[in-house]
Amino acid sequence: MRPWFGRMIVMGTWALWLISPHAVVVALAADEQADAVVLETPEVVVQGKPLSRTDVTADPVGLPAATTILDAGAIQRTPIVNSYVDLFRPLPGFNVNNFGQGGIGNGIAIRGFTDLEHGRDVAYFIDGVPMNEVSSIHTPNYADLNILIPETVERLEVIRGPVSALYGDSNLGGSVNIVTKRFDSTGEVKGYGGYFNTGRGMMTYSQPRAKDGTIVPYLAAEGYTTDGYRDNQGYQRYNLFGKVTVPTKYGDFTLRTQFYGGDWGAPGYISRDLVQSGALSPTTAVNSSDGGNKELQNVVVNYLLGDLDQAVTVTGFVNHDIFVRFADFGGGQREQREDRTTTGLTLRKTWTSRLFDLIPAQLLVGTNFRNDSVGVTQMPTVGRIASGPNVVNLNYTEQGLGEYIQAQLQPVSWVKLTGGTRFDHFWYDVNNQLATSSVPTTDTGVWSPKAGIALTPVSWLEIFANYSEGFRSPSVVNDVIFNSTVKPIKLRSREVGIQIQPSSRFKFLADLWYTTLTQEIFQAAAGLDPQNLGHSIREGYDIEARYYVRQDTRGQASIFINYTQIRATLTDQSPVAYVPNVPAYIIKIGSDADVPLGGEDSPHRAGGQLYVEFIGKKSLTEDGMITTNPYQRISGRLFYGHQSGWTGFADMIWYPSDRLSETAINFGNPINATPADIFVNPQAPFALMVGASYRFKTGG
Repeated sequence: MRPWFGRMIVMGTWALWLISPHAVVVALAADEQADAVVLETPEVVVQGKPLSRTDVTADPVGLPAATTILDAGAIQRTPIVNSYVDLFRPLPGFNVNNFGQGGIGNGIAIRGFTDLEHGRDVAYFIDGVPMNEVSSIHTPNYADLNILIPETVERLEVIRGPVSALYGDSNLGGSVNIVTKRFDSTGEVKGYGGYFNTGRGMMTYSQPRAKDGTIVPYLAAEGYTTDGYRDNQGYQRYNLFGKVTVPTKYGDFTLRTQFYGGDWGAPGYISRDLVQSGALSPTTAVNSSDGGNKELQNVVVNYLLGDLDQAVTVTGFVNHDIFVRFADFGGGQREQREDRTTTGLTLRKTWTSRLFDLIPAQLLVGTNFRNDSVGVTQMPTVGRIASGPNVVNLNYTEQGLGEYIQAQLQPVSWVKLTGGTRFDHFWYDVNNQLATSSVPTTDTGVWSPKAGIALTPVSWLEIFANYSEGFRSPSVVNDVIFNSTVKPIKLRSREVGIQIQPSSRFKFLADLWYTTLTQEIFQAAAGLDPQNLGHSIREGYDIEARYYVRQDTRGQASIFINYTQIRATLTDQSPVAYVPNVPAYIIKIGSDADVPLGGEDSPHRAGGQLYVEFIGKKSLTEDGMITTNPYQRISGRLFYGHQSGWTGFADMIWYPSDRLSETAINFGNPINATPADIFVNPQAPFALMVGASYRFKTGG
């Protein structure tokens, strides 16, 4: 799609808004209204509600875009062995990197972004609260989802590409919106253990939604410990989650709080050459005192007023965390310490009506404000003891204000037009205690328009196209203290796609995308100097298919395949130069099931998920002369359950070939590196966890 085509759609949609005094709406309704959105199937949905994007509904995935939903049933079937990143592994187009360095944010990437940058290029939200940490010393817009308890998730929504106007900062590759549960008619006790002295215990308690205005709790607690595959890879955490819902005359008021703490060792990254030659054990740790800890507390308020299609929603939050990391990336150990308090408020209003009493239309307007007050230090250490003065010592406040509008029109039954835009403004007040002169107060802003169209000429076929822009805000640590006039990094995305669903049993989607990025910033590891690689282009396509062998009220079983081809290049260099750590392709083939055993009325159930990932080689240097090897990863879960509430399960992962390519980092020059500059985190060849859970009734 040409840029002018996207601009024409934007202008046309705005013109329709301007002439529509009764303009209306449905927009991505409240994240908090989890129980009001009915998902049609309990598994991973290929692209939202099948063939529904030309409907004017309050569905939060009603956009004409490549969208995936993971609901609570699918999460129960997903093998989760290492961490929260295993939730994302089977999803189409996702490239996942488990760094194996304890309780840090791992690498999650889509649409051709690098897997090394701790998920910074995807916008993450939990119950409407942004999870990306702006101006983090670890990497700009660092994302850590270790606080997520998978059993508490009602649904996980992925929109690939910066299509939605609701999401601003970090919305480059796409957005992930996670909605946690408010009600449940059962509680659960779960425990499992296995390889590397790993153990996890979890319990939840809730009640069904009350009809008489009674306050309803949803509580969860988790404890986790592991020694890890490698030396000094131990990790322990606790996680306490509580939510209460108060029905009111005008809507539901929800109050959530969470307390999380983690402590870990970190084995670091070791020479790929030495491991391959056998001179160094893959379990070797760089420094036995590397590691870190984190303490987090938050309070979140969600309030939804009115019906879903006319709702006013309010989200307010306060989050405080202290993160400390000791790491040695070749120049000696250093301590990074970050003390961050984040407060924010989001307001939005949805209208739904008919334009001129004829055309179904939707309008969403909203605003969000966020304030981050941060203290950051970095210093050299030996055995976690300071060995020199601070090399970074900052106190700063970063404020962001976003306003957005998004509309959908359905001029005829088989056409839906979507358009929107948002403007984000950022203010920075920085006190650099190591500087000889003060840093001036800085502000900057950015527009990010969106436009799309979905056509359904026949009931089983949908064609869609999008033009959208996304951005990442400037970082205090890497940008603002050196250049007070720095601007946000901008991405422009064009996308066309097709979805085919000849029956309820078969779904197929293909989309072709092309993006341009104004600045490709690469940082090999947290604390190392970032490198500006110039402008970049990403282009690729995704193909998804799923066939349901069985799909009815008693059970489901399906097979699926996802294929993503990616090319990410730097445009300011010649000959061809590659963006580091982007795989050439991602293939996922597998099946999942949840079916009765021994007849339709049997009290026994069995199922799970089994899939294999094929990950293509990644360039580790810009000239593509040093790369990783293609590798495979097999993941599986098998469960057996009884209607009495008992379930037994086993989760496993297996790397049948290369174990050095998931995490491979070039610590040398991006152009003139040698194989000796490549360092890795070897993955365990095999891991197995077994456990059991018991669900008990807490209400009718």
